[in-house]
Amino acid sequence: MLTIGGNDARFDNKIQTCVMEGCPSEASMKEDIDNAVAETRTVLEQIHALAPNATISLMGYPLLFSRTQACSTLVSASQRVILNDMAEYFESKQRELALSMSASNVRYRSPQAAFEGKRICDSPEGINGVVAGPNGDGDFHHGDKNTQLCWFTGDTCLSRKSYHPNQTGTSAHAQAFMTASPLSAATRQGR
Repeated sequence: MLTIGGNDARFDNKIQTCVMEGCPSEASMKEDIDNAVAETRTVLEQIHALAPNATISLMGYPLLFSRTQACSTLVSASQRVILNDMAEYFESKQRELALSMSASNVRYRSPQAAFEGKRICDSPEGINGVVAGPNGDGDFHHGDKNTQLCWFTGDTCLSRKSYHPNQTGTSAHAQAFMTASPLSAATRQGR
């Protein structure tokens, strides 16, 4: 089982851009997602070549934000809709990829049902909102080792834990893995 998630599609950068400048164009976000999915195909092909009899489960990317609960975050309500739409696009592309590779024993697992009621703004949140931390070493660096996302003040930076699953979210991912998605079940029945 593996996930190719938001970091691979540069979602961390998209959230930062949404907050600081306004969300990037839909076309540029889809391009990054498409590139991440193309890289995922390469990884899945390599795994299949090394373990041709293994079943490979590709876990999808959950929507980050609740669609029903409002809350105060750095990301506006309209930006949350855009980012959730891009997460849905990402999931659809991963689902298509898994289906196209079903002969290589690739199966898709959707995390959406397991994350229902556990997204940012829900209670409990299974995905962290903004997590602040001190300016310095640790997980607060972004990309280049010397570049930090210090959105708040010079002494407070954005942790890489921000917009990532927490313990509740990790349990939701495990639940999604243990519960076969409808596509996975349909694919197995058709074999």
